[in-house]
Amino acid sequence: MSPFQRDDYVLRQSRAIAAMIARMTGLRLEGEIEKARTELEDAYTLLLGPQAGLIRRVDVSTAIRLVGSSERLSVYAQLLEEEGAQETDEARGASLRARAAELRNRLEQKEPQ
Repeated sequence: MSPFQRDDYVLRQSRAIAAMIARMTGLRLEGEIEKARTELEDAYTLLLGPQAGLIRRVDVSTAIRLVGSSERLSVYAQLLEEEGAQETDEARGASLRARAAELRNRLEQKEPQ
C-alpha cells in the first residue's frame, strides 16, 4: 500500500468511526445503552483490528507504539472518551477519560508547534 493509499484509508476509517461515535452518543442519550455499547465495540474492532482487546489493556506508552499513527491514536482517544461516558462505574469511567487525556497530551507533545 502506497503512503497515499494508506492516508486515504486512514481518513475513510476515521470518518466511518466518527459517524459511529455520533450514532453511539445518540443511542446512549436515548437510553439505548446496549446498542451504544455494541456500536462502541464495533468501532474499536474497526480501528484496532484483532489487537483491540490487547491495546485496551496495555499501558499508554505501549498502546501508542501498537496503534501507530497520530490519526488513529486521536480516534482511539475519542473512543475511550465515549466508553468513559457509557460506563456506569464512576471510577472506571474516570479512568477511561484519564487514559484518553493522557493519549491526547502525548499526541500534542509529538506534534510540532
